[in-house]
Amino acid sequence: MTVGIVTSVYGEDYLTFLPGWAEAIAALDVKPDAIAIAYNGEASKYQAAVDDLLDVTWVPDLRPYRIHPQVRVNAAIAATHTDWIVKMDVDDRLLPHALTGWQDADADIVNFGYSVGTSHLPSRYISAEDILRKAGNSIGSGSPFRRYVWERNPFGGRAYDDWVFWIKAAKAGFRFTATGRVDYVYTQHPGQITHRLDHSAAQREVVTL
Repeated sequence: MTVGIVTSVYGEDYLTFLPGWAEAIAALDVKPDAIAIAYNGEASKYQAAVDDLLDVTWVPDLRPYRIHPQVRVNAAIAATHTDWIVKMDVDDRLLPHALTGWQDADADIVNFGYSVGTSHLPSRYISAEDILRKAGNSIGSGSPFRRYVWERNPFGGRAYDDWVFWIKAAKAGFRFTATGRVDYVYTQHPGQITHRLDHSAAQREVVTL
């Protein structure tokens, strides 16, 4: 089974994380089969540093307005023809073991655990029925999914579209499993989009999907 890692970047708040993102991928115990980054023109000053570490497909998206990075990442996935996709946001960091031990899973989505600050949140098995029954989002945003899951349901423009992606996948009957461990580091920072999100309003909207 082949694995591709994708991300999208725009704006200085996120671009500054790009070299560290690349360093984490270069340190993986199992190397990905493809890496794609969707970017706008501002990324050019970081490309050389990333290319020194990784073999990357750079996917230009030069629309002259700021669009949500979840929309832009669709271009990176479209350029990545692997069995599995790991959409790792540029401000987050895969741990060295992240691509180990799950690629032959009899599932369509593999729940990745993560750490945030001093909290460590190993992933746990959750079924599609659990996802549809509960109001909270129990799937890590960087969790691998088979490419055909995305083909059925590309990312939209909501700030919480990771959450929407899992709910739509559950409604479509896709199968979930989990690694049972922590697989990446979720980074919090002042420029983060989620800091500007009304979480209660998002939750009310998501549960009506």
